[in-house]
Amino acid sequence: MRSLVLGGLLLGLTASSYAVSFKNVANGVWNTGLNNAAALLTAPSADSHYVLVPPAGCTVPSPPASCSGFGPNAVLVVGPPSNGTWPGGNGAESQWIGPVEQQGAVGNNGIYNSSLDYYVYRMIFNLNLLGLDALTANISLRWTADNNVNSTGNPTQSSHIRVCSIPDPSNRNVCDVSKMVASSQPGAENTNPFTNAPIVNIGSSAFAAGLLAMDFVVYNSPIAFGENPTGLRVEFLSANADPAPEPMTMAMMGLGLLGIGLWSRRK
Repeated sequence: MRSLVLGGLLLGLTASSYAVSFKNVANGVWNTGLNNAAALLTAPSADSHYVLVPPAGCTVPSPPASCSGFGPNAVLVVGPPSNGTWPGGNGAESQWIGPVEQQGAVGNNGIYNSSLDYYVYRMIFNLNLLGLDALTANISLRWTADNNVNSTGNPTQSSHIRVCSIPDPSNRNVCDVSKMVASSQPGAENTNPFTNAPIVNIGSSAFAAGLLAMDFVVYNSPIAFGENPTGLRVEFLSANADPAPEPMTMAMMGLGLLGIGLWSRRK
């Protein structure tokens, strides 16, 4: 009888958990091209939710001449490239962002001159500040990038996602390649409609308490002539986690487990 009572208590405490969305909210995750009210940005605008992590040799906010126009935030791209590389364009939920508004000169400015160089768009979120339990978090998203693949054929050298803990918002170190999310290559930039881009599910094993960085690593292989646009478009389909247990709840659950243990020993 005691076991049933205590078991019922624990069931009641755990069953009260419910998933809470942390999509497009402060300290949560954000679609690209939105303002803080989750409305579409209008040009010219910087996307405050996506920081550009500078490549080697570039510093922000005062980069050298070879990094002119780079960061600290990604900006809304003004229209799709004139060569029709992004036929899907923008949408009602997300928009293309990039290192510069006008894409004609991208790739010809001396920053990226090999297939091994890449852009990093960083989004920082903190589930603790939202009162959510990181161990229960899960994200589904779709994204597309220019380029989505790289000429090397190496998956770690094609566009992908990494998730890692960071010490503070000013940290500019890219998440280590060991933090790469499996099978997170984006949909092709010439995919139309955007809904054909893959969905990436990131389980709780990728998350930790405190500040988290989600790095979208985007390669843009150089070309010998013409425009060489680059950009990123991300759309979160869902981002949910359970509320973190209250200290009193945790204490009651601990007492309940202790009681079950004592009752079992008496048997």
